[in-house]
Amino acid sequence: MQKYLSLITIFLFIVSCGISCAQDIPITPPVLPSQSRTGSVASEFEGCYKVGNTYCTVKPIKMAFEVRWAKGKGRMTFFFDKTTSDGKVVFVSEKLDKGRDQFVFDDDRYKAGIFIRADGKVFVVERLQNQCGE
Repeated sequence: MQKYLSLITIFLFIVSCGISCAQDIPITPPVLPSQSRTGSVASEFEGCYKVGNTYCTVKPIKMAFEVRWAKGKGRMTFFFDKTTSDGKVVFVSEKLDKGRDQFVFDDDRYKAGIFIRADGKVFVVERLQNQCGE
């Protein structure tokens, strides 16, 4: 009887450890921004944006985002930085001479927010449904 009691105790210990560990495992996988879509609006940082009185086109590239400005040459690379405690999503540029440019979106839908230039100037950002244009 003592032999079975020891085996039952060990079995119950193993089961309780398994239950404890299983509580930390999510039941459904998280939905990545590239997977979640509502209607025709993408829930990711891409597309055409109006930034102040100019426009930019954003395209995901590898682990970053390529931004091409209507008024300007070349491209800039932005990276996801953080989600703030109030739900704002921040993307920052590569380091510039004056610092970093930032896109700060109101939420993870990337439809509206602000652009903070490295010199501190702030512009309103809005995602456009149509093609970029001036």
